[in-house]
Amino acid sequence: MAGGVDPEELARRLDEVQVVDVRYPNEWAAGRIDGALHIPVDDVADRADELDRDRPVVTVCRSGERSARAADWLVDEGFDAVSLEGGMLAWAAAGLDHRAEGGGPGVVAEPEPPPDDRPPELARLQDELLGLIFAVGERFGDREPSEAELRAFLRERMIAEGRTPEQADAVLARMDERPR
Repeated sequence: MAGGVDPEELARRLDEVQVVDVRYPNEWAAGRIDGALHIPVDDVADRADELDRDRPVVTVCRSGERSARAADWLVDEGFDAVSLEGGMLAWAAAGLDHRAEGGGPGVVAEPEPPPDDRPPELARLQDELLGLIFAVGERFGDREPSEAELRAFLRERMIAEGRTPEQADAVLARMDERPR
């Protein structure tokens, strides 16, 4: 797990490090550290090539949770990265300067995640798939179940969700017909 840096230390080292603000756009617009680069947490993996691997990185979010995840990922990718302890809340509480998009005094805004732009059917399918994955994990723990165990689990689950045994068997039979 990547370490952290307190607000005062970061303020002293701003010229030595790359500050990467991983907050949502509304938070970034409300107030940011001068010179920071805005890369929302969901985009860090896709935009890591924008960072200089030869300079330390300090990730920043509102409270330190999202930035800690981003710093851990960057460390795993070979970066020298830490997170701002306590995030922008700690930065503001320390009385350190941060500016809003228009240049005025910054505030620490509540996060507003961007809207989910996936088609509703895709979102529903993803939620169902994740639910199924977690249910398999609960049932079998860390061991890898056999194909027969998985099929029996799926059949049992379909019946528990209201399908008849015949309908469940038909779904499983259609699965056998699909190319692998």
